[in-house]
Amino acid sequence: MPYRIVVGLKDAVRDARGERVKSEIRQHLGIDLQRVRTLDVYTVDAALSADEIHAAARGPLSDPIIQQVAVDSPLAADFDVLIEVGFRPGVTDNVGRTAREAIQYLTGRTFAEGEAVYTSVQYLLKGQIDKQQAEQIAGGFLANGLIQRWTILDRSELDPQKGVPVTLPRVDSSSEPQVQKINLNVSDEELLQISRDGMLALNLT
Repeated sequence: MPYRIVVGLKDAVRDARGERVKSEIRQHLGIDLQRVRTLDVYTVDAALSADEIHAAARGPLSDPIIQQVAVDSPLAADFDVLIEVGFRPGVTDNVGRTAREAIQYLTGRTFAEGEAVYTSVQYLLKGQIDKQQAEQIAGGFLANGLIQRWTILDRSELDPQKGVPVTLPRVDSSSEPQVQKINLNVSDEELLQISRDGMLALNLT
């Protein structure tokens, strides 16, 4: 069963990242929000005990001086719309890899094949905003749709016990790699067509 570790700044600590996002949303999209706060989410998909997960949450994944942390429960509060942005399956998640290494070091146990840590960011938007504007903010500013996916919830849709539903961007495929021989002794137009068909982004050179 995957665990969700949510990490956020304590109320008295300035959220500079959220302030920057608020300013850039106003500048680029013309949407003026009252406040934006951010939370970091670590979804741990590994056979770890509850004690190990809580130790990771309190240890390498958060700073107890300035941050608060929750396991399998939300930290999101006092918002109108929540946008969570994470990577799509197969996209390299460098922060997730670092978190995985930290947990392995903490527990003294190597993750098994298929076990992983996936990261995402929650943006808590406060102000006069609807779902359509939130979709514009997510797809037009916060995320790159080619490599990232997002979830949008208004305040009434957030489960007060479990928070945002768990999404595991695993790559599940049973297909076998295949080798294809391609004749390159063809015309320039055929070479370009080979690139287009295979989405290879090649040029004639």
